[in-house]
Amino acid sequence: MKRRTFLRTTALATPALLLSAASLRIGLGWWDQRPDRAFLTLSPREVTICQAICDALYPGDHLGMPPGLDVGVVEAVDDYLAHIPADTAQLLRLLLHAIDDFASLATLPPAAFAERSRAQRQAILRAWDTSTFNARQDAFKALKMIFAMGYCEAPRVLRAAGIDYTCGDWQ
Repeated sequence: MKRRTFLRTTALATPALLLSAASLRIGLGWWDQRPDRAFLTLSPREVTICQAICDALYPGDHLGMPPGLDVGVVEAVDDYLAHIPADTAQLLRLLLHAIDDFASLATLPPAAFAERSRAQRQAILRAWDTSTFNARQDAFKALKMIFAMGYCEAPRVLRAAGIDYTCGDWQ
C-alpha cells in the first residue's frame, strides 16, 4: 500500500470510527435506561449525576440556605421529566450523560462527574455555563433552570430566604 493511500484511508476511517463509537455509547450506555425504583424517569446513574449537579449548584451556606440535596431537588427534576413530552425528557436525560462523559475528559486522571470534588464539579458546570459554543451553553442553561425550579420552589428554601406567600389574614 502506498503512503498516500494509507493516509487517505486513515483520514476517512478515523471520523467514521469516532462516529460509530459515539453512536454505540449513546445506544448502549445512555439511551432508554430503566428508572430507579424510587424515581419515575431517572435511572440509578442519572440519579447519581443529578445529585452531583445539585450538590455543586446548591451546596447550602452559612446564612441558613439549605443544601439542594436536603430539599428534594433531584426528586423535583425527576417529577418534571415525568410530566413533559417523552422526547424532550429523553434529550434532557442524554444531556446529563453528556455532562458526565465530558467530565471524564476534562482533566487527568479521568473521573466521572459524580466522583469529582465539589470544586471540580462547580468548575465543570461553570465551563458549560460560560461556553463559547452557544448550543452547549443553551442546553446547560435549560437543565440548570429545571434544577433552579426544584430548589427555589422548595418550602424550606422559601422560608430560609424569608419569602412568605400568604395573602393576609383569611377568615
